[in-house]
Amino acid sequence: MSGTATSTPALHAVGGVGYGTVPPGTLVRLLVRLKWTLWKRSFRKNIGKIIGTAFGALYGLGGLAGLTAALLATALLVDGAGPDAFGLVVRGLGVAAVLLWVLVPLFAFGLDDTLDPRRFATLPRSARELQVGLFAAAALSLPSLFTLVGVLIASVCEAIWLLVSAVPGTGGTIGGLIVLLPANLLGLALCLLLPRAVLAQSATRQSSRRGRELGGIIAMIVMIAAIYGASLLGQSLGEGGVGFSLWLPVEAIGWLAWTPFGAAFAVPVDIAEGHVLTGLVRLVIAAAAVVLVWLWWRRSIALALRSALLGEASSGSAKVTALVPRGLPSNALGASTGRSLRYWRRDARYIAAVAILPVLVVFFTLMGLITEPQQYVAIGAVVFVCGMSSISITNELGFDGPAGWVNITAGMPTRANLAGRILAMATFAVPFAVIASVVVPLVFGRAPLILPVLLGSIGVMMSAWGTSCLGSVLLPYPTAAPGTNPLRDRSSSSAAAMLGTFAAMIGMWVPQLPSIALAIVAIVLGSTAMLVGAGALAVVLGALTLWLCLRGASSILSRRYVDVFQKVRAFV
Repeated sequence: MSGTATSTPALHAVGGVGYGTVPPGTLVRLLVRLKWTLWKRSFRKNIGKIIGTAFGALYGLGGLAGLTAALLATALLVDGAGPDAFGLVVRGLGVAAVLLWVLVPLFAFGLDDTLDPRRFATLPRSARELQVGLFAAAALSLPSLFTLVGVLIASVCEAIWLLVSAVPGTGGTIGGLIVLLPANLLGLALCLLLPRAVLAQSATRQSSRRGRELGGIIAMIVMIAAIYGASLLGQSLGEGGVGFSLWLPVEAIGWLAWTPFGAAFAVPVDIAEGHVLTGLVRLVIAAAAVVLVWLWWRRSIALALRSALLGEASSGSAKVTALVPRGLPSNALGASTGRSLRYWRRDARYIAAVAILPVLVVFFTLMGLITEPQQYVAIGAVVFVCGMSSISITNELGFDGPAGWVNITAGMPTRANLAGRILAMATFAVPFAVIASVVVPLVFGRAPLILPVLLGSIGVMMSAWGTSCLGSVLLPYPTAAPGTNPLRDRSSSSAAAMLGTFAAMIGMWVPQLPSIALAIVAIVLGSTAMLVGAGALAVVLGALTLWLCLRGASSILSRRYVDVFQKVRAFV
């Protein structure tokens, strides 16, 4: 017994370290080395990534050079507008940096993490032990390096501004210099922590697959809306709306500086400008944000480790609904429509295809509000956007993937199969067209244009449904599996995808050429009655195109369904 008692501690203590344990510093170095090894190996036989990284590095260096020039030029302004301009630029760049770190990983790369916490679930390590190493490994990347260099450049330029151009005097200069580096490092830490916390949360069982998909789509919409917003501001500036173009970003930056997104980088400027209390409050906001995000990330890592061992199975009961929705016939057409309606409600690939449409309508409407000549462009854009909404079914059969065999073995009539998909699309597209066709003309005070725009939109949509239906039969291509992030769908770069989309975009306008010509004549003559006639002609031509294309597509699919299935049965 004594021999056993004396031998047991020896098994659990080697060199002062518990058996099976790794010192914290060693664990951090191991994780950093692992990240470095994986990063190097990702370039092997990957010419595309090498070229992309090289171009990214060049763009990053160019951006750093531009940042240096812009900050130095603004910092050395000694006139009355100099200090205010520099403070605005620094606060705006700080807000932009944090927001980009949150949005870009979700938008450009999807919810993907090289060192996913779930991969360490089988190791006897807690979230507290892994967190410091994961944070150090997260800093080992080109974006992190460029952000660090950018923060250092901004710090140097702020120091120059404090010594040369700051207004309050010695007290503000000394205070600003004291908090300069700590505040900027807090901002840098928040840039690195926020995407880590979001990625770790997405890996937990508490974050549903649908929630992760919708998160990526929302990030896409926010980024595109920001791009359109910047374009609108530039147009308003060019059209003489200088006051509005400058007031809006100034106010937005001022509000965002009170949030964790902009508080840290605003602190040195606040204190240098004499707003000591404001700067201290924002410093507390920034420090609290870093602490809370750190704790949130640790909790997400712990949940991710647990969920990797428990699996993704849900203990709840799934809601069962009728295959054929109410109001539809209980036949093959109703079954096809009901299945497609489920696709549109649940599949992120479908949601992403139409989520951007309201943003486009709002963008064109705001363009018309900036200058009066663009009002007709904005109203005509409603017809264009409605037509574009309907080419989402260009690869409808490709979206089925391996599930398409059910339609073959069940002997579903091909016309009902295709018509049900179009009817499901119309359930969403027609209300959108009605709302846009009514609201946009009313915004510009041109109510007589409501009927022509509505008729034209419906006619173009029917043309798009027909040509897209025919294209889905003639040019199907494999797509990403359901549940995957639609922003990372690699099928969109294939030749069949580009050819099919281009053919659908051109095909929906070709049958409408007579109505387009009549509408142009009506606009030139200023005849509202003739414009209504052009809309009615668009509906007739659209209905005829839809009938002919649906008939031809169903005939082709009846003969070639097996061949079509062979092309799309494997997801990419």
